[in-house]
Amino acid sequence: MRHLFSTLAAVAIVGGIAVATFGSPSAEAAGRRTFNVRQEVPLLVMVDVGDQGRSHADMLAFEATIKSDDGTAGVLRGLLTTVDLPDGDGDVLEDRVGQLVFDLGEGSMLVVSGASVYTAQSIEMATNNAQVRAVIGGTGAFIGARGQVTTVRNEDGSYEHAFELLE
Repeated sequence: MRHLFSTLAAVAIVGGIAVATFGSPSAEAAGRRTFNVRQEVPLLVMVDVGDQGRSHADMLAFEATIKSDDGTAGVLRGLLTTVDLPDGDGDVLEDRVGQLVFDLGEGSMLVVSGASVYTAQSIEMATNNAQVRAVIGGTGAFIGARGQVTTVRNEDGSYEHAFELLE
């Protein structure tokens, strides 16, 4: 009987550690918050850094009005830095690393970071080509936010941002 109790206790402890470490699939699915943000056509400013013309470290600063699917309006501000240019050996993509701040008012912001890919010589993302970046934090209603955002550029120059946050 004591052996059975010890075995059951060990299983309960290991199970508890596994859930605490990895989470349970149903709890994780239930702990997700999803919503969309529409971004209007952005104001873009290219900043030529380093070598003249397209080069590593060039930056693209942008700002645009946004509205979440619950009607909350705000501003998106971002900075993209070029980290890789097409190399001429069939590589036609330019890689950029970005920092984006979605300010949804009243101190509620989402901070996004990650890499994205652009066709050579393009200032903006290709239309209908989804890019995924990490949500690395937030303030106000989004304090401690973590998750991801999938961004798609629409044909009219606006963007859709689909957020998936873990709670």
